[in-house]
Amino acid sequence: MRILLIHQGFPGQFKHLIGALQARGDELWAISGPRPEQQIPAGVRYLPYKLERGNGRDTFPLASELETKVIRGEAAARVAAQLAEGGVTGAAWQPDLILGHPGWGEMVFLGDVWPEVPQLHYVEFFHGVPGTDNDIADAYATPQTWQEKARARIKNTHLLVNLNQMQAGLTPTRFQHSLLPAWAQARTSVIHDGIDAEWLCPDPAAQLAIPPRPELPAGLVLRPGDPVITFVNRTFEPYRGVHVFLEALAQLQARHPTAQAVLVGADTPKVSYGARRSDGRGWLTVLREQRGERLDWHRIHPLGQVPHGVLRDVYRVSAAHVYLSYPFVLSWSLLEAMSCGALVVGSATAPVQELIQHGETGLLVPFGDAEALANTLLAALQQPAALVPVRQRARQHIQEGYALRACLKRQLQLVDAVAGP
Repeated sequence: MRILLIHQGFPGQFKHLIGALQARGDELWAISGPRPEQQIPAGVRYLPYKLERGNGRDTFPLASELETKVIRGEAAARVAAQLAEGGVTGAAWQPDLILGHPGWGEMVFLGDVWPEVPQLHYVEFFHGVPGTDNDIADAYATPQTWQEKARARIKNTHLLVNLNQMQAGLTPTRFQHSLLPAWAQARTSVIHDGIDAEWLCPDPAAQLAIPPRPELPAGLVLRPGDPVITFVNRTFEPYRGVHVFLEALAQLQARHPTAQAVLVGADTPKVSYGARRSDGRGWLTVLREQRGERLDWHRIHPLGQVPHGVLRDVYRVSAAHVYLSYPFVLSWSLLEAMSCGALVVGSATAPVQELIQHGETGLLVPFGDAEALANTLLAALQQPAALVPVRQRARQHIQEGYALRACLKRQLQLVDAVAGP
């Protein structure tokens, strides 16, 4: 089968699926924005698109989001047309299936290049639905004026175009599926990307080396059983509760003199989700200054972004792993921590509650309640043996419902069903 892959951050969520498609002999092409060569999986024929222009200076502000998506869509369609017309291979090329992520606009016009080719879309998020990120009661959330609600609604314009032209959709969680219009839910399957639970597993002999730094000249080695709190964000930001976590950590440190905290993520002005700070500074830097001496940084270890093998050891040595999130897309890190047998203390928000049942597969606290989080973490550090069954059930839950092999099997079945005979 010939498959065209579309993803602005290629390979993105298709990382494992690509290997499974290649293993059975499918021919894979990909269209994306410029990507480093080392990020392109071997065997995938990669075509970058180039933007011919940026947004207009006088574009109406509420229309700028759509204009950005249309510009990207046109750029991707130009490359697709070259491929279709033989300008890339010397002969006309047509895929049997277009598989892509429509979130950034690249897929808007592909149905005009190949009208007869079925499309399977990775449907990640539908914006502005009541009870999601735009409605969170949080001091750091953008105030929901009617203009902000309009901004969220207009983000769906290109998504509606894509939902209308796709033959089928794929989304990783029931929460994300529930946000779609009813007619789009009917053609969208819930299949998670999958977690490699064989590799992401507990190891009682694991060690995590904390490198030396001015506050910790000799460095440190952490092991399972140590009082270690872990927290992972791709980029530290309110969407993932870094402000709540640090306040809870200050309270915890005052009551537990040996608790260590390991933070993984980038402290950068750039954020993965939500608005950047207007002062151009990273959230961790600002929150550290705000809390001053209430936080003991001799016992807090920001590692930055780390290789996946190091991240696995972070999960393995964790006595309690904190995962907080607005009602938004769910992070792989939550499932990875559970797969490694970590005790997850999560926010009682809809996407997290889909994975964690309080007292069964983890512990839940209200998103913005730093005191409740601190109390729960303290209890977890004081009663580790009593919570071993919770950790075991968390891993079992991932193995039974989110294991990579089973998820890939369902994804491949969907690919074949959409592509047809």
